[in-house]
Order: sequence, then C-alpha cells, then structure tokens
Amino acid sequence: MEWWAHRGSGKGPEENTLKAFKLAVDSGFKSLEFDVMLTADGIPIIHHDWETGRCAQAPENSGLPPQVSIQSLTYQELQAYTVKGEPIPTLEQTLDFCIQHQLHTNVELKACNPADARKLGHAVKAAINQSAHKPQFKAENFVFSSFYHASLLPLVGHQLALLYEEELPNNWIINADSLQANAIHMDYVNVTPDALRRIHTTGRKVRVYTVNDLELAMTLASLGVDGLFTDRMEFISE
Repeated sequence: MEWWAHRGSGKGPEENTLKAFKLAVDSGFKSLEFDVMLTADGIPIIHHDWETGRCAQAPENSGLPPQVSIQSLTYQELQAYTVKGEPIPTLEQTLDFCIQHQLHTNVELKACNPADARKLGHAVKAAINQSAHKPQFKAENFVFSSFYHASLLPLVGHQLALLYEEELPNNWIINADSLQANAIHMDYVNVTPDALRRIHTTGRKVRVYTVNDLELAMTLASLGVDGLFTDRMEFISE
C-alpha cells in the first residue's frame, strides 16, 4: 500500500514548504502530496489556503495585510510572506526537489475559482514540460488531482486522479473516462466495499485522505485501498 505524506510533513506549521518535504523524506516517505495555486501574475506556487493568515504570514510590524487572497498578490509580493519563517516555494522548485529525491508526487491543483481552473492546469502542464527535460525526470512518478476537474483537462495523458469530498457520485465513471483518469481520491468516511469494488472493477486505484489513526489505516488497507494520505510522519516506522 502507498503511504503519501500529506502537505509534506502533514497539516501544520510548516506545511507545503521545502522544509516540510525534506522532513517527509527524512521520515522515510517515498510519496509526497502538495497543493498548487496561481499568484496574480500566473506563477504556480505551493500553498493550501486561498488566503494568507493561517499558514503564510507577514512579518510583525511590516504593515502588510495579515489576510489577503493569494491570487491578488504577485509572486514578488507573496515573497514578503513566510510559513513559520520558511519561504513559499514555487512549483518549479518543488518539482526539482521531487525529481532529485525520486519521489512519487501528487500535485493537487487548487483553483481559487472555477474560472481559473484551466489556467491553473495549463500553468502546471508548462512546469511539468519544463521539468521533463531533466535527466532524472520520470513521468510515471507524477499524479495530478483536483476537486475542480476542469483543472485537469490540460493534463490529459498524464496520471490523473479525481478528488471527491462527498460520496462517490453516480456520474463518476463518466468523468473519469472523459479525463482518462486512472485513480479516484476519496475522503475516508465515504469509503465502502461497494465503492471500492466499483472503482477497482474499472482498473483504477483508490487513494484515501486524510488518515491519521493507525487502526483506521489498517482497516482501510484490509478493505483494499491502494494508498493513504496522512499527516503522521511516524506511520512509516510503526
């Protein structure tokens, strides 16, 4: 079964930073998940929240607004914000890290609104195409997922995963077929033997988020899920 490090070292103070990704590697993870979105000038950067405040924070007494949307800031403006002192990495920097460490990588595309979905997909595709020229690049190491399935349209031909927050909808197979997606990513609360059977029958993988209880993880593994996303770095050694 695949173990994926959620947001690098898990949801927390240093999530989605290069420091978090290194911690996951040092903890023994071979698979990494992170979130990508666009700045106002179209630079794909790694961050989960659509606004600053919880993760990205401005220095004290800087005069910068504490809570502002990521998509309203240019990349240069965003550099004034840090995550517990760690810079917010670009997708290019993160891809370099993943290629260097030969990690299986799940890039979750987080469009700030439906209108930006394809724009984000094109930006991610451009970054991947640029990275593809590097000697250690392996296309099979990368999976692209999103709740906004339109974000994945520019990436058809790569490994794609459809993200679902609610129960598996009746039209899931139509969506998966249209995008040639080879995996479904689900909230663990919606995993049932029937849903697993329906997905596996089509030859697709099922990965489940976000599992932080070891007993639950073992139960899901026994049901036959293919991968788990976790915040718990110690799970690899337990």
